[in-house]
Amino acid sequence: MRTRDGIEYSIRPITPADARREREFIAAMSPLSIYQRFLYVLGEPSADMIEHLVNVDGHRHMALVATVGAADAEHFIGVARYAADNEGTDCEFALAVADAWQCRGIGTTLAPMLFEHAAAQGFRRVYGYVLAANDRMLGLCHYLGLTIDSRPVDNGLVRAWRWLD
Repeated sequence: MRTRDGIEYSIRPITPADARREREFIAAMSPLSIYQRFLYVLGEPSADMIEHLVNVDGHRHMALVATVGAADAEHFIGVARYAADNEGTDCEFALAVADAWQCRGIGTTLAPMLFEHAAAQGFRRVYGYVLAANDRMLGLCHYLGLTIDSRPVDNGLVRAWRWLD
């Protein structure tokens, strides 16, 4: 893959071996980006949290990472993930792109790939909760064809969703 300004990057599934990369990715995010992704203030992520984020089964839970560098120098520049809801027919997604890499086409590449994977796993709909003030993410949701519910669901959050083909 290439960013809008021509920098090459790769996309692959996350693995348990990525714990250090996931921790570094979160640690490098600005407080605003962390809040917009996790919807709460997050300090140092716990070992349990990192373990949960990197241990996906590829069906009910999936994460794709955008990376630059190779081998030990590889690091994350974006992460898109979903988790099945309680009924198991729909899944909730989340997306984060490293601050220095935002608005360069990484989210517009990662999200559709994640949605395709979710559809191939039999999910019928994907949805996510976005801060109503997060204009960039709402713009991305519109670009990706998601419907933005007009009424906030809670604490300034709106729901963005779409059917999977």
